[in-house]
Amino acid sequence: MSTSRSYEHVQLAAQLADLKQEHYQTLLTLNGLLAILTNKGIVNDGELSRMMQRIDRTLEELIADLAHPKALADQRK
Repeated sequence: MSTSRSYEHVQLAAQLADLKQEHYQTLLTLNGLLAILTNKGIVNDGELSRMMQRIDRTLEELIADLAHPKALADQRK
């Protein structure tokens, strides 16, 4: 393996580590925010669960549409 190729792998590993750290920080922030909202009675577990399901369905539909753009175009006709 050439030196430049090895360096690319090291760079990729470093980027992945950065993404994992950012993901962890995002999860901490969201969990803290949800705890505050729940403790203050602004959001309850049922509302949160329903919203998560709604967002999940929407994202699944979007992903399916992106994977099959012709089917989406046919539906819009």
